[in-house]
Amino acid sequence: MQQLTLEWAVTNQNLSQTISLQQRTRVPGAVRVGRDEALCDVVLRHPDPNIEKTVSGLHIEIFFEPNAGSFYLRNLTRDRQPPKQPNPAVVDGKRVVTEEVPLHVGSQIRLGRMALLVRSIEVAQSPAQVPQNPQYMRVCANTKAPHFYPLDYNKYNCEVCGHIMLGATLIYPAGS
Repeated sequence: MQQLTLEWAVTNQNLSQTISLQQRTRVPGAVRVGRDEALCDVVLRHPDPNIEKTVSGLHIEIFFEPNAGSFYLRNLTRDRQPPKQPNPAVVDGKRVVTEEVPLHVGSQIRLGRMALLVRSIEVAQSPAQVPQNPQYMRVCANTKAPHFYPLDYNKYNCEVCGHIMLGATLIYPAGS
């Protein structure tokens, strides 16, 4: 089992959420973080709208890279087209726009004016096995960071990056 716990503070209250790749997420194999509850698995809210609106509706995704045995963070605002600009994430003091960066216990993530902390990470090593229950999904043409949607997604362009949608692709769920 691969799971990661994020912690953040809103006013005087500490909040946390444990994310597991075994749970159902909006995009298989990744957990999306931002302020839009229709697009994100972890929704960041703040009573001060001037703080909350510094977090993009769909800001980052966290995914597990099995070859490295680590969780990574990817900025989903990186492919915005002008006039919109990317909204950088900051991980351990480093601006993250186009690269993917590994996360560790104690990593500090800043999304706009909201700060999150990676409180814990659990990575259970399991023997290699044949993936079970593969599924077909639609994928966008973004070669740097493709986005996946259910087969019934009927729009011509990706909601995240705007690239054209391609046909069905066979996807193996994480942990399979």
